[in-house]
Amino acid sequence: MSQQSHGSDMPHGSNGVADAAGVRIAELEANVAALEARIARAIETRSLRLVDADGVERAVVEAGRDGPSLIFHDDAGAVRLKVALSASGPGLTLADEDGKTRAWLGFTKEALRIGFADENGNSRAFFGVMRSGQPVAKFYDADGNVVWSAE
Repeated sequence: MSQQSHGSDMPHGSNGVADAAGVRIAELEANVAALEARIARAIETRSLRLVDADGVERAVVEAGRDGPSLIFHDDAGAVRLKVALSASGPGLTLADEDGKTRAWLGFTKEALRIGFADENGNSRAFFGVMRSGQPVAKFYDADGNVVWSAE
């Protein structure tokens, strides 16, 4: 009688360790693909800090407690421009090289406002349109006293 060979001497069936590794690799590949799709769609963070080539902070985008803001710094680190949105409304402030606010623009439920300050940070001029539609203009002296107004 002749003997027939039925293939190799290796047992037939699957190797449990190899199958588990294959399943795990497939899961990891699926997770990586999902993360890549999410990253391509959006990056989620509460704060994003932008630095120049020397690592100096130049801008910050932040979702703070009062609302989102975008802040720009000059070479010396002073805040020179800020755009913010709070519960009372949007605002924009411009500052000098010392970081003192020199001009601002804002909109609240009560009025649209624009103002200017001197080099000491004192308000010197204010213009606005109240919710009622009434225009307002005021000029101040260095001590903050109104020297001229129209309402």
